Amino acid sequence: MEYLTAWIVVGVAGLAALAGVFVLSRKIPWPLPRTIVRCLAAVFLLVPAPIGVLDGFYAPAFVVAVFEGLFRDGGSAQPALTMLGLAAGAALVLVIAGYLISRRRQPASDSE
Repeated sequence: MEYLTAWIVVGVAGLAALAGVFVLSRKIPWPLPRTIVRCLAAVFLLVPAPIGVLDGFYAPAFVVAVFEGLFRDGGSAQPALTMLGLAAGAALVLVIAGYLISRRRQPASDSE
């Protein structure tokens, strides 16, 4: 039950942080960089990674990377950072592909 409660707290805090990122990034004038910032924030806040010392339990990957890399003696942040990197790369590919597809579908403006 505590595990579920912890993930509910993580989800609510992640959504609140994403709301803050949306507010802070609304002034970015170009849609592609604004979308990239927002998607990468979502990836970094919500991607889970296995906790090294507790089999079968997961936590946000950036938290696992910090605790494994900085605070645990002999801990390795590599698995969590690998998961973050792969998820961030996949998000970037999807955002850029979506942007290119939407640009291709826009009708060409007539300059008469």
